[in-house]
Amino acid sequence: MRSPAAGGWRLQPRGSVGGSKLTKRIIHNIRIALLCAFVTLLVLRGTVGVNRRLVHIATFSNRAPPGVNKAADDIERILREIHADADADPNDDVTTPPATTATRHYDRGVAWSTANYSLGPRVTRWNARRRRWLHLNPGFPSRDARGRPRVLLVTASPPGPCDIGPAGDHFLLRATKNKIDYCRLHGIELAAHDMLARVDGELAGGGGWGKLLLLRRMMLAHPEVEWLWWVDGDALVTDMGFELPLAWYEGAHLVVHGNHYLLFNLRSWAAVSTGSFLLRNCQWSLDLLDAWAVMAPRGRARRDAGKLLTATLHGRPELEADDQSALVHLLITEKERWMEKVYLENEYYLHGHWEGIVDKYEEVMEKHHPGYGDDRWPFVTQFVGCKPCIGGGRPSRDGGGGGNSGEEYPVDRCARGMERAFNFADNQVLRLLGFRHESLASAEVRRVANRSANPLEAKEEALSFLKKPKDPAVQSHDVRKNRKRKHRGKRDSVLHRMLRRLGLRPEF
Repeated sequence: MRSPAAGGWRLQPRGSVGGSKLTKRIIHNIRIALLCAFVTLLVLRGTVGVNRRLVHIATFSNRAPPGVNKAADDIERILREIHADADADPNDDVTTPPATTATRHYDRGVAWSTANYSLGPRVTRWNARRRRWLHLNPGFPSRDARGRPRVLLVTASPPGPCDIGPAGDHFLLRATKNKIDYCRLHGIELAAHDMLARVDGELAGGGGWGKLLLLRRMMLAHPEVEWLWWVDGDALVTDMGFELPLAWYEGAHLVVHGNHYLLFNLRSWAAVSTGSFLLRNCQWSLDLLDAWAVMAPRGRARRDAGKLLTATLHGRPELEADDQSALVHLLITEKERWMEKVYLENEYYLHGHWEGIVDKYEEVMEKHHPGYGDDRWPFVTQFVGCKPCIGGGRPSRDGGGGGNSGEEYPVDRCARGMERAFNFADNQVLRLLGFRHESLASAEVRRVANRSANPLEAKEEALSFLKKPKDPAVQSHDVRKNRKRKHRGKRDSVLHRMLRRLGLRPEF
């Protein structure tokens, strides 16, 4: 057939139009099916993720759905049973890593966060800003007259009278005097604060959390200070001759008394101690304080964090979250981020537990000499668990003040140990004046030397007592090192050595 306009009609093959429509319809259906399958997969994945998140939230929250609460209760019950089994046998060797929940719990990651709390406005580029400030203020150098990095010792005590009476106030006064004596002897600055009157209300109520905010404020207020040395109020410096070996910590920003095996193998809550530690004034330290304080807000957040720490850290009693356990948790869960700049110090007693120290002072004085800082003459002695001033210290079992060890010692035993430790340290200072305590158990002093006849010589003698004796030089068995050099003077000239190599013997 032909049309008048086009000159004719073209005949189409039979069935071609219907086949094309059928193919398009099939492709369209396949696309719809694939899209439905993809949407279904996304919905299933989101549902599984939400359920897992609800189980995690329900572990520490009472607002989860009833079904999720039951699963969370079962998880907590299993964790408690495993934790109890790990501590059941007192005859087990503590050096063997127990099969506690910490191993399994930390292997799958339990980072903790409190998004609604921070120590203050975030500070950035602190290193550059601090360098510029030091350059513009040469009157505040970052090094002392001897060229050593400037150190600020920071300590704190309660703002009001102690709950236990004048005895607690008297000990805190003597502890502050002890730190003043050490700082005066070694040219260290001291900042003593009534901490609880100046910290954020969220940090009050025990746990040692107030030190984080205080350290942050001191760091920003004193850019001329290179190191901040925190010492708890219930700690005494008992080696007045020992100097902090700051040269050892060139690449470190946090120096804390601890043990690597206890921290990463046993996951022990006592692996590090925050009663006495060094913190460098830098941006890294500001970031650490912010990350460290996520468990600090008191109330439900701190209680829930305490449950997590008790379930995951070996040997921890039932307490709310405290600063020491939080640091251990942070170093374990974020090891790659922090441990490169952390120095675990155990060569000397940056922190020493008083129970194994105070009864050995007579033996120490008889056999050894100040200046070592280790078990020969302990550097820092802290009275953890003694609660010298209830209400201003660390958390007790009920969440109030006191020691974070979860154990309480008899009052008379603590008082005896405190008296001995203070007198032991005070004798090293009184020696400069020619006095000495009658005994370590007595506050009475007596004259032992007349320092007024030759005051300068007497002062040098007293100061030399505080210095560590030089260790005897180790004689080498290498004959080449002990052999004396010959041909000294002009015979060691270049010309002499050249003639000797040529086999000639110079006559001059």
